[in-house]
Amino acid sequence: MGDSKFRALSALPPCGQGLWLYLLTNVNTSPIPGLFRAGRAAIAEELGWSLEAFDKAFQEVFNQGMVKADFISRVVWIPNAIKHNRPESPNVVISWGKEIDLIPECTLKDEAIATLYGHMQLIDSESDKPDKRSYSTAFEKAFGKALGKPFGKSIPNQEQEQEQEQEQEQEQEQEEDSSGHGSATAPGGQSQSEGDKPEPKKTYPDEFELVWSIYPKRAGGNSKSDAFKAWNARIRDGTAAEEIYSGVERYAAFVKFEGSLNTQYVKQAKTFFGPGMHFSEPWATQQAPGARDPNQISEPDKTIPSGFKG
Repeated sequence: MGDSKFRALSALPPCGQGLWLYLLTNVNTSPIPGLFRAGRAAIAEELGWSLEAFDKAFQEVFNQGMVKADFISRVVWIPNAIKHNRPESPNVVISWGKEIDLIPECTLKDEAIATLYGHMQLIDSESDKPDKRSYSTAFEKAFGKALGKPFGKSIPNQEQEQEQEQEQEQEQEQEEDSSGHGSATAPGGQSQSEGDKPEPKKTYPDEFELVWSIYPKRAGGNSKSDAFKAWNARIRDGTAAEEIYSGVERYAAFVKFEGSLNTQYVKQAKTFFGPGMHFSEPWATQQAPGARDPNQISEPDKTIPSGFKG
């Protein structure tokens, strides 16, 4: 869609079908069927849509199960693309290994890899000689080393991770009340006995509280307790608290620039501080030349056109 003649045509109006056609044909698509890198703001700008219009169109396509995305990591995944774009040979699968490193690490990437691997197994099972496992072997050769994960075990997908997070948050709510809004009445309406004492409010190190205070707000759960566990694990591993703080500062600026603040696209803090060490990523805010910051309020142009006399 970067051709000048194409751009000269009337613009595509914001709609689900228009977005779907773009996702299938845009310049960001990679040799790996259905998996590519693209940002929410970048796609909206490419289509000439507002972020609000883009989100509405994307929600339509997402609700149909046709696409998934992690726009904070800038990863888009079309699950059924592999069904219509099967590799012609195991060598094609091996070539995917060079492309996978260009996709940012995130849960959605893991889900895509697990799905692709399952499809390679399906292709092998349909072969006259399924014992050879040529496609599966090629996939393991291309992806196994890069990920460092054994393919004999299933890779958790986003739904499983979200369910685990919800269960953990429910358990946390039952075990502690960090907001100080706990009930003073025991279950069944019985008053708390005089001998029972309320559990003390959990306290955290000042360094963590400082990081937590600037972490971007998100829609949905974001367990402070789990975030601290992940943060503390990185500190024990030798990561400096200042490095994590700087990473959160960059991430907060990135989220604001992308217009994703207070949405589900903001990573959970426990994931951000987790083994993936997302705080070490650059989180650069790339803006096209001459493009306006979507968060910046426009100012009136006070320039008087040449030839105009007041």
